[in-house]
Amino acid sequence: MQKNLIIFEYEDEVVSYISRNGMDVIKDKNTRVLAVQPDAQAYLKRRNILYYNTTKFFSKESHQNILLKSAEIIEPFRRLLNIRDSLGIKEGYNNAFVFYLRHYSILYLLWLIEIVNNAIDHLKPEKVIAVKWDYYPDAMDSVPRNERYLSIIVEKVAAQKGLKAELFKGRKKHINSIVKMIGTSFLRILEIIIFRINMALFGCKSKDKKYVLYSSTSYNLTKVIESLISKFDGLMSAMLYSGRKMKDLKRMICDDKHWNLLSCLPGYLPVIKKNDFLKELESTIIRLKEYFSNNRQILNYKGVGFQELVFLKIKESMIPFLIKMYGQTYYLDKFIRNKNPALVLSQMARGIFYNLGELASFYNIPSVLISHGSHVPASNRYADIEWGEHGLGLMNTHYKYLAIQSPWALSYLKNKPSNSIPIITGPLLFTKTRMDKDYKLSIKKRIIPQHYDKIIILHAGTPKPAQSLRPIVYETTDEYIENINSLIRAIDKFEEVHLIVRFRPSDYLQLNDFLELLITSDCYSVHSKGTFGDYLTISDLLVSYSSTTIEEALQNRVPVLQYDAHGKYCHLKGQILDPSLKPEIDSCYYVNSESKLLWAIKWLFENHFAKEIPDNVWERHVFNDSEKVKLSSFFSELLLPACTYSGRNDK
Repeated sequence: MQKNLIIFEYEDEVVSYISRNGMDVIKDKNTRVLAVQPDAQAYLKRRNILYYNTTKFFSKESHQNILLKSAEIIEPFRRLLNIRDSLGIKEGYNNAFVFYLRHYSILYLLWLIEIVNNAIDHLKPEKVIAVKWDYYPDAMDSVPRNERYLSIIVEKVAAQKGLKAELFKGRKKHINSIVKMIGTSFLRILEIIIFRINMALFGCKSKDKKYVLYSSTSYNLTKVIESLISKFDGLMSAMLYSGRKMKDLKRMICDDKHWNLLSCLPGYLPVIKKNDFLKELESTIIRLKEYFSNNRQILNYKGVGFQELVFLKIKESMIPFLIKMYGQTYYLDKFIRNKNPALVLSQMARGIFYNLGELASFYNIPSVLISHGSHVPASNRYADIEWGEHGLGLMNTHYKYLAIQSPWALSYLKNKPSNSIPIITGPLLFTKTRMDKDYKLSIKKRIIPQHYDKIIILHAGTPKPAQSLRPIVYETTDEYIENINSLIRAIDKFEEVHLIVRFRPSDYLQLNDFLELLITSDCYSVHSKGTFGDYLTISDLLVSYSSTTIEEALQNRVPVLQYDAHGKYCHLKGQILDPSLKPEIDSCYYVNSESKLLWAIKWLFENHFAKEIPDNVWERHVFNDSEKVKLSSFFSELLLPACTYSGRNDK
């Protein structure tokens, strides 16, 4: 019989294939199955169907290759873009165009080509099978799930290699366009009504008061706002977006210090403005198409051209996204001009939040970016590319001021300067823990009562889905799961240790699928509820790849083990744990292969956990008190005299 390779992306493709073809082919000894997404892998595992995940076909070199190719592709996009709205806002649109297209389209397509190409080269099938779906565009600023490109890539790679490709139809997605259009129109009208009511009510509530306008509740920004307004009598806050609308609505009514715009910035534009902006977008896209048509090798990887897919994404998703972004900016401009905030704060600068910073600069309103990310000097040219792209929404933006939360962020700026004015604040968004022994014991008994007397190792990280990949500097989802499994295998050898896996469920990795893909052992437990601060409080060691939790741990004097089974990347400089070396006690360690992990954990028990830890190992991660400035002190003159500065808790 001929050798078959069946490639599934999502669980629904497996279900569709089995319902149509049965189990005979999929379980045949001459058939190999590659499952791309974790829900497909979990489905196959539950049914005892053997499969490959992507780790075998996406190596360290794969990370490097698609990163370099993405840089080649993005350079002309960035150079040729010149989008501007009638308000004069420019950089936010160009930033959004490059970021979202790179993040949710280009890197995803490169990743698929790499995976399919390497799987065929390694498994050497005679026929490749995949499910073909009708194209349906996803929103530009969300992880795509409907844009099923896999069958297109399979067909192109198979043709390039002279193989037969068999594509069968998946279920058709039925969209009632008339109902959708009516629903969208109704929503737009409702948004404008709510916005006008909101403006009027806020005008009454904020009369004779100064207020701070901030982006959202995510990434601990709320605690920064609470701390700031607590220092000034008469100061209030207004929030643009919230995921807790009913709770914040109650707070708006009952609390005279807070207001929430209830995520109601309309996306609607007056017809003339929309048409003028659309003409500019279309002329920009014509210019881009001409360039890439004359340079077709740029949107081609390993002999597979994907220009039509990129421009399909631009047409179906990018143009509507930018028009909506302009609409939101149009109403945000109205709000800022009429309500004149004293200060603007955000924890990111992407999409509308980038335009928030630009608008603030237009009206000479001080704006502060407090990045929710971890920023460190790049350790190699690959990391330098990715951290540079990452920083264009978190460090190098149009916000006037930039909060510097750690010495590592300051070192990052020396290599990648920002136009913003740095303010050394120390940690603002990072988790703060209580480390006294009695409190730690009480939290242990509450969270892990069966293991409260054990050494606790905490694994924390956020895997990036394939459609939102950051090569080298973040793990893929399969690498994330593989690294945790190898950690479980090592810790299973130690009865006195318990591993806590801190997990955040998402649309692309649900808790039940995640649990299915972990190996079975009594040495660990998975936790998705409660505050991260509680878990950090009870931990004796944090294990992560490149998460911001690394810096949060070090700020709280919790040692860190950076673990990458493939040796691709080390986030922070630290002691390399290797049997051939003579490591010293430190705050931060690194292991670059699974074969060294067990030895490294034994070394930590015999050295780090058994000996006195000198204070100086923490110094490079933390600012001295004399170096730091309080936001309330820095902006006290700005917020006076309408607000009385109390200086409460300002020590």
